[in-house]
Amino acid sequence: MSDEYHDFFETDQLEYIQVDLQVENTSDDNITFYASQAIMTTSTGEQLEPDMLMSDHIDGEYFGEVNKSGTSIYILENSVAEDVDSIRLIFSAASDENFEDVGEEIDIEVELDK
Repeated sequence: MSDEYHDFFETDQLEYIQVDLQVENTSDDNITFYASQAIMTTSTGEQLEPDMLMSDHIDGEYFGEVNKSGTSIYILENSVAEDVDSIRLIFSAASDENFEDVGEEIDIEVELDK
């Protein structure tokens, strides 16, 4: 952990799960999507929000057919990373310029390799 984060978290080690994201707007329309604000639940019973300080910011407007990528970091509060067998990610639906939902909420489960 860098000195910057060490001082902020007051520790040398954190248990966390890293989620690498690749997001694509496949339409010509401008949409708003908050990919890096997905809620995570774990097989160990935790519900977590991404740490915004340590995560990349890939939220906001996607103007036409564009791609964004980045990493979201979820700091485990009551678990050890190696004990997590699966995670569930829940993303709010993307919206159009009138703040109307485009598509549906995304809810996916991912089995983790050990």
